[in-house]
Amino acid sequence: MIQPRENFTDIPYREPVGTPAADVAQIMANVLGVDRVGLDDSFYDFGGTSLQAIRVCVRIEQATGHALSPVSFFEHDVLADLVDLLDSAQAAARG
Repeated sequence: MIQPRENFTDIPYREPVGTPAADVAQIMANVLGVDRVGLDDSFYDFGGTSLQAIRVCVRIEQATGHALSPVSFFEHDVLADLVDLLDSAQAAARG
């Protein structure tokens, strides 16, 4: 059952725009079982577990081709920070 985001946080929703932000937000929402995840939302706010973090990391790798360790994911648990990390990693890979 999908839960409303507002059941977990009272932080104002800031919509993720563009790729990969929207894609990663959708992955997190699907794994966490919530209707949406905003840029300022933390994985921890939704009660995310280590098993769910691994699922998110695997799905991000499948979607972007970038391997993300669960440790990096937990250190960058806010969606905007996670997207910045992925952007940096992809820029470094391009050279």
